[in-house]
Amino acid sequence: MRSARSRWESLNIIRKEKFEKVLPIAMRENNIDMWIHVMREGNPDPLNIDLGGDNGYFIFTDRGKDRIERAVLGGYEGDLQPLAVYDIFKPEDELQKFVSERNPKHIAVNMSDWIAVADGLSHSEYQKLTLALGEKFSKRIVSAEMVITDFRTRRVPFEIEVYSELCEITRQLLERALSNEVIVPGETSLEDVGWWMEDQLLALGMSSTFDLATPMIIHSEKADKSEYRLSKYVIQCGDLMQYDYGISHMNFGTDFKRVAYVLKEGKTSVPSGIQFGWDRALEAREVIKSNIRVGQTAGETLKKIGQALEDAGFEYIHLAVDPMLGGGSSLDPKEDQEYPGKTEVMIDCHCVGNTGNSEVATGPSIAGFRSDRAHLTIKPNNLFAFEFIAYTPNPDWSGRKIRFNIEDDAIVTEKGVEWLYPPNEKILLIR
Repeated sequence: MRSARSRWESLNIIRKEKFEKVLPIAMRENNIDMWIHVMREGNPDPLNIDLGGDNGYFIFTDRGKDRIERAVLGGYEGDLQPLAVYDIFKPEDELQKFVSERNPKHIAVNMSDWIAVADGLSHSEYQKLTLALGEKFSKRIVSAEMVITDFRTRRVPFEIEVYSELCEITRQLLERALSNEVIVPGETSLEDVGWWMEDQLLALGMSSTFDLATPMIIHSEKADKSEYRLSKYVIQCGDLMQYDYGISHMNFGTDFKRVAYVLKEGKTSVPSGIQFGWDRALEAREVIKSNIRVGQTAGETLKKIGQALEDAGFEYIHLAVDPMLGGGSSLDPKEDQEYPGKTEVMIDCHCVGNTGNSEVATGPSIAGFRSDRAHLTIKPNNLFAFEFIAYTPNPDWSGRKIRFNIEDDAIVTEKGVEWLYPPNEKILLIR
């Protein structure tokens, strides 16, 4: 655990590295010579931690040198100076003069109809900005969505280090939650597990990405779905469950899963049909992993993965609808299907990093139902949630399929996909 001072210093090291190493690339690759990020106190902006403040005009200008000029107009100089990342502090009413002296061709501002993290500018602040800039420079305004996307997704080394620490904390808590330390079969409810996790985060000074998240029963030998989908459901022997969880801390968010099985009396291992489905899912993971590379778009990558899965003997299913909204395969066996049958695989390798919420995180997402991110190119040091779903016919269930949703946070480097912590390798056992 980092101390309060260490957390502050860590975030500032990250800001400095991002401003020096990533910002020039993000602006130049997107043909932006000035980025004005407008923030207003009392109206929290998604980038307030990234930039270190919450009020004023944060202006980044490419003046042709190695280093991007950084200025704040109208912000709280006394709060921002200790960060030692900004060059210029001026009053807000000098905005028009400041911009005119630099005469940018393209002014990127934080407004977007595509991605929320780049859409913090309110209507009234936009009116105020254009009035201050005047007609000449207002005509040069464009969205900062791609600058912000590239600025966030290109990770610097210290950023990766801090994120890896948070992932390891998440992993340890998840695996403790799905153990006899927390769960007593026949006594512990799903909600009890969720509250135990919340208490751990409270003690650590952290918060959950998903509020009160509880484990989900995949299959129960004693209860039907109408019972085990309730948070008050008491965990029983023979239950197979998964826990989807994430932690938000220090401008980062995690999102991954662990799977556990509650052993029946006298048993020491998972039933063979369930284990077979798990083994097939891990085999599919290796196929997916080997086809994610820097330099490909998310859309190109999805096509490569689909073909590679087919070539490896799996059945690739294009996931056109979010599984949370009903997308996915049927658990019922196909007609004339013989065991073992083909494992059906669906992909949802989505962006993650500054938030564990895939719907608002920035970056490429390798998933059919996230087509608005398909055009984005995978850049070096891109963090993402390596997530997929595998459906395998289970002979113990008369061919009905076992569904495993496997997810771990990972990074794509020039070497390919690399794990940030020990990934999910086995079904956890609860006695």
